[in-house]
Amino acid sequence: MVRFGQPMSTARGVALLRAIEMQRPAAERLSTDPYARAFVNPLTLHSTALMVRSGLLDRILPRGTVDFAIVRERYVHDLMVGEIRNGIGQLVILGAGFDTRAYRIPELGSIPVFEVDHPATQSAKRHALERVAPTLPAGHRFVAVDFNTQSLGERLAAAGYDETKRTLFVWQGVIMYLTQAGIDATLSFIAGHSAPGSSLVFDYFTTGALTGNRSAFLQFMTRAMGERVTFGIPEGEIAPFLEARGFSGIRNLDAPGLRALYHHTLRNRPLMSGAAIVSAKVADRTG
Repeated sequence: MVRFGQPMSTARGVALLRAIEMQRPAAERLSTDPYARAFVNPLTLHSTALMVRSGLLDRILPRGTVDFAIVRERYVHDLMVGEIRNGIGQLVILGAGFDTRAYRIPELGSIPVFEVDHPATQSAKRHALERVAPTLPAGHRFVAVDFNTQSLGERLAAAGYDETKRTLFVWQGVIMYLTQAGIDATLSFIAGHSAPGSSLVFDYFTTGALTGNRSAFLQFMTRAMGERVTFGIPEGEIAPFLEARGFSGIRNLDAPGLRALYHHTLRNRPLMSGAAIVSAKVADRTG
């Protein structure tokens, strides 16, 4: 993605794609985020939008990368609203980046929302939001965590996280940049420190998607934004992977599954193969 004037990061890159999606007619949008433009430079937005509309970006990146990122936004949004209506007591967004759902989902009401991320990212986010969403929703908490030196559990507890409340954990666009040990530590915390019926949603790459010429350019792009894609899950192995770590009720959606779910809006928009979204419940520890 072309960039002008601002350091690009994966968080800013995803906000850029949401801002580009907002340029589509409302009936054609997969995702709606009126705040996305606050995080991107106008010249970057214009130039990258041209690359998307011309199809150039899909000829550089693995085909369907852009539209997978956007349908991911839609799926997680819909799941969040469904879990809120089903009575969750709190929401934890891990690696929140420039996610703005906490400011634009009215169903959240006063449900506590914990946005977890590095303090530098949170500072940039709060500065940008001051121009467009100056009032934080009731119950909202920024939880600044430096994962190199601080404990997720300790930081959440200090912010008021309640292990007895049924919780939804959103972990979007994160695990592909982590180590196996880091992923296991977070999954262990969720499985061991949340109420029965709590749930988790995250997206991931298969190991097969991390090889080949186009994956090399994906690696190059993410490294240019300060990240490195390091982790994938073998195709067909997501259920045993999560079951071994204390989860059940697993629902996995790859490109065909997402297309079936959103076929009316997706129409002819391609979706990346080798990427998927999974949701799961914390298994009953008393059984």
